[in-house]
Amino acid sequence: MIKTVSQKELGINAYEKADLVKCGYGELFGEGNCLLPVDKMLMLDRIISITSDGGEFGKGEIVAELDIDEALWFFKCHFPGDPVMPGCLGLDAMWQLVGFFLGWSG
Repeated sequence: MIKTVSQKELGINAYEKADLVKCGYGELFGEGNCLLPVDKMLMLDRIISITSDGGEFGKGEIVAELDIDEALWFFKCHFPGDPVMPGCLGLDAMWQLVGFFLGWSG
């Protein structure tokens, strides 16, 4: 039997968009665990760093990026002629990161 090893077990603490999409389909942390949104509602393009002991208080840290492009769906409707990323989507991105961190933490 072949044992699969997670990125965390390998000491890899970065995830690309393809990894995040796998997470949305239950293919990263197991079926039903830590499901991120997929397609347009995923507010992350990559996680560049995730640690269990980083951050100001040593309790963990996650750092992610979203590539800002004028073609993103929300710019067309918020607001026409004066595009702004809705604050609620930034908040949603933070909740997505919290969920990912908890799934990653086990």
